Amino acid sequence: MTQPTRLCVAPTQSRSRVLHTTGHLTVRVMDQDAAGARVGLLATQALLLAGDDVRIEVDVAPGAWLDVVETTGTVAYGGEAPSTWTVDATVGDGAVLTWAGKPFVVSDESVTHRHTRIRLHGTGKALTQEKAVLGRAGQVGGDLSTSVEASDDTGPVQVGHLNLGRQARQMPGIFGNLRSMDTVTALGWTPGPVGEPAAGTTGPGETYFPLDRAGATLRWMGIGRFRDRLCDVTFAAWQEEVMSDYRARAGAVAHAERSAPTRRPRAHL
Repeated sequence: MTQPTRLCVAPTQSRSRVLHTTGHLTVRVMDQDAAGARVGLLATQALLLAGDDVRIEVDVAPGAWLDVVETTGTVAYGGEAPSTWTVDATVGDGAVLTWAGKPFVVSDESVTHRHTRIRLHGTGKALTQEKAVLGRAGQVGGDLSTSVEASDDTGPVQVGHLNLGRQARQMPGIFGNLRSMDTVTALGWTPGPVGEPAAGTTGPGETYFPLDRAGATLRWMGIGRFRDRLCDVTFAAWQEEVMSDYRARAGAVAHAERSAPTRRPRAHL
């Protein structure tokens, strides 16, 4: 069994500390400062083959920021065994995790499950985007199920399971002949919708809904992912919002530390 891809980022006085181990994916640092980093994920082998169990474990230390970039999309190929793609992330107090996923394509005869687990501590925040595409060109697509478990120090923030298997999505009111779904999720704060497109202008349906706790989700569904003109714009706007808030908070903390009086050691006679 291939070990998980592990990624940890922590702030320091000069350059953030980025630690990682390679699994099905490896990590490349793209940009970095004292508090965090922007990293790219690259596949180390053909993905996603039948039977693959891809696991990505992420730890954003208190006060750090991490932006994860998927360099390419992923295709789940058919075969005798199901495949899985699991992201397990912990975001510390005052930290920010942003992750814009590339298209996850479910080819014919494939059976795959995506699971996302995020734990927020203190004022930690997370922003994710997942793009699901059913079938390659000319295909119907295999069976896809997704689940999400997000929590903070109080308890669950978002818990969901979506079955997009071939039989389930043909049921009335489920998915029909649609082939693409794009979901942007904010956790730890509740950003508002970006613009107000008329219903059906970018696809058969766009839905924005705030969570009961701090958070919000925007979901788009359509017949082709290139028709989505809403979710990428929303992710970019929400990312700018959460990072602006993070920088302002980090700046205030740094100013307070600089302004704190320095205690001189007492002389001993």
